[in-house]
Amino acid sequence: MRCLSLVSPLGGVGRTTLAAHCATLLAASGTPVLAFDLSPQNTLGLHLGLSAPPEQGWQAAVRDGRWLGETALENSAGVRLLPHGALAHRTSQPQGWLAGQLALLDLPADGVAVLDTPALPAPMAEQALLCADLVVLVLDVSPRAVHAHAALQSWIDRLQPTQRWAVVLNGMDPRSAIRRSTSARLRAQWGERLLPYALHQDEHVPQAQEQALCVHQSVPQAQAAHDLQGIAAWVSKALGLSLTGTQEAR
Repeated sequence: MRCLSLVSPLGGVGRTTLAAHCATLLAASGTPVLAFDLSPQNTLGLHLGLSAPPEQGWQAAVRDGRWLGETALENSAGVRLLPHGALAHRTSQPQGWLAGQLALLDLPADGVAVLDTPALPAPMAEQALLCADLVVLVLDVSPRAVHAHAALQSWIDRLQPTQRWAVVLNGMDPRSAIRRSTSARLRAQWGERLLPYALHQDEHVPQAQEQALCVHQSVPQAQAAHDLQGIAAWVSKALGLSLTGTQEAR
């Protein structure tokens, strides 16, 4: 089983949006997919067909001594979801716990676990970073992302040589001079590590979420749908998969 982790030290950069779309597009290609919501915000399911954040999730199962797989849901697109659930009292897990749980899940060898994480340095985000085959660092096109470079590099330095990683930018807007200049600074910082696709600002993304859909399901001609299909195609190639029905990964 392969593991994709979407991580960032910044909040509100679109990790959940990217996790849901990658999971949905991979599942559409026939890949068995598990979307694992590690964030206490508990919102991953809102992109995957749920009308409200689920009250029950894997956190409560673990707290009660039950197997977290009991909380799995599956949508019509074939994505299995492990929701975080609403839990007032969070429980911490020892280092390596997440990798052990992923190994126990009933996913075939050609399956993919897509991990949506809280912001670093949350312990569960750290575990997701260190157990992934592919790490995608998510940044918004903003000055704070420019200033986060050193902190992000310190996390990258902890990765193993076998782990692949890349950076994706969210919030591109060629109409904005500030965003254009900020994008240029981020490209100078990350160079070849930037994905060849970035996610543009697009009102169709929140509109799709209101329908509990991914944007390519709601408005397939939208700019964001084009962007997200390109990102998913790149991820698929990086994981050694074949993603049909989307652009070729560069």
